Amino acid sequence: MSKNRSDKISILIVPEDNAEPFSFRLKKSVVKLLYVIGAILLVHMVFGTIFYWKYSKLYSFNEQVLTENSQLQEDNKRVIALADQFYALERDYQKVRSLLGVEQLESSLPENITNNSKPFFDNIVPAVKTDENVRANLFAQKDQYLLTPKKSKLHDLAENMPTLLPVKGIMTQDFQNEGWFGPQRHTGIDIVAGRGKVIRAAGAGTIIFANWTYDLGNLVIINHGSGIFSYYGHNQRILKSEKGYVRKGEPIALLGTSGKSSGPHLHFEIWKDGEPVDPKDFILAFNESITINK
Repeated sequence: MSKNRSDKISILIVPEDNAEPFSFRLKKSVVKLLYVIGAILLVHMVFGTIFYWKYSKLYSFNEQVLTENSQLQEDNKRVIALADQFYALERDYQKVRSLLGVEQLESSLPENITNNSKPFFDNIVPAVKTDENVRANLFAQKDQYLLTPKKSKLHDLAENMPTLLPVKGIMTQDFQNEGWFGPQRHTGIDIVAGRGKVIRAAGAGTIIFANWTYDLGNLVIINHGSGIFSYYGHNQRILKSEKGYVRKGEPIALLGTSGKSSGPHLHFEIWKDGEPVDPKDFILAFNESITINK
């Protein structure tokens, strides 16, 4: 009997309301089992609390990642749309150059210089027009002529339009657009100046290309919006990187003779809706200073 009692534990419960106390006995093995179960439950509670805390932090981080990922996807869509626009223009541009062959840069104006194209700004800023008499007299000359930037508050009214002369210099080759297969076709103007001269953005916009090309050497292309792009070729050095935004008049490159070039000069082009337009219609829209070299 004493052996049986030693294998059990008596538990006495005394109520607070003066009721009769009562007791019961448990085997020591049962008590040990309860201890083990209690310890297991305690461990589960501790680890459960830690897991819940970790999970809440992970959930919060995951929500932040999802939000940032959604924003990145939107930004990526805009970048892809811009890239598609540029590559479409570049394909057309390269197709034309392959049909024409490599353009030979000349050091003098073409024999027949005409001014048949209507200035683009006649449609955008009717109150500000290029003096047609000055242009007619100017482009009837076969001599080289000097372009000098002129400060004007009117440039600020059209921040994104490429109306600012990129660099002061002598124009040695004019714009010629005699059809896609014209032998004299020249889709921009060439401005000769000293090597290393600062080239400035003709208008505000996003740089969509700033790298080397076989024909135009170090080339910068700016998207001004509304289907208007400006090209700056043969640079000695590019000062800006792609996808960056530049303001009108901000330095973007240094003048040089990279690519297919016969000497230091800027090859300047403006494209509108996939077609080259005469850059003079823009840079002379606000009456740049012009001097004929006799």
